[in-house]
Amino acid sequence: MAIKSKGKTKARPASKGPRHGPVPVPKPFAQRRWVQLTALFIAGILAMMVFVWATNGLRRERANTKAATDLLNRQQALSQWKAILEPQITTVGQLHGDIPPTVATDVTAALTALASKKTTTTKAAALDSSAKKLGTAAVAIDKFDLAGTITEKGFDVGAAGALTASKVEIVQALRLYQEAAELAALAVGSPKHLGLQLADHGQAISVSAATLLQSGWNKYASTLKLSQLSAGGSPSAGTGLSGG
Repeated sequence: MAIKSKGKTKARPASKGPRHGPVPVPKPFAQRRWVQLTALFIAGILAMMVFVWATNGLRRERANTKAATDLLNRQQALSQWKAILEPQITTVGQLHGDIPPTVATDVTAALTALASKKTTTTKAAALDSSAKKLGTAAVAIDKFDLAGTITEKGFDVGAAGALTASKVEIVQALRLYQEAAELAALAVGSPKHLGLQLADHGQAISVSAATLLQSGWNKYASTLKLSQLSAGGSPSAGTGLSGG
């Protein structure tokens, strides 16, 4: 027979769950490494953009300042040339702004009449006087140091070359007109046959003079326009050489 236990059966304790380790506290968003690196990258791009913008602004400002200074220097140099050239032209002709001036019309009129076997009312003495005025104007213009005046004044190679060429052409034109006037004066006092030959030769020379004057003046006027200036002015009255 089985022997019964006198005591009560002890209850087994319930098994404990697994122990949890310490849970790390997550870093704030701003302190995360990838966030900081991204922010640094964006800040670097923004800084570079600001630097480029500021640099370009300074360059534009410097360029604008230089352009304004160059323009002022060019205008000053051209005003000096203009103050010599245009008054001399008015002593022998008339100015018409950008249009080439008319020069020595008394000479060309006399040559046209003589070449057409017509009588001219212009006297030889008046033609000699016109020749002297033309020569004086050519010398005064030629003496001006244009190259020295425009050097390092903001002119590019094209504008400087055009100005220099215009001076040469205008001076040569006046000298040719002077020669034509001298031939006209000789023709007036010569026998008809010889006078006709002299007048024909003088006409050919005056045509060459007109071509040179037109070319030179066009270069001069165009260069002035590039520097916001204009050629020509009010012609002087009573010169005796109203142009042509």
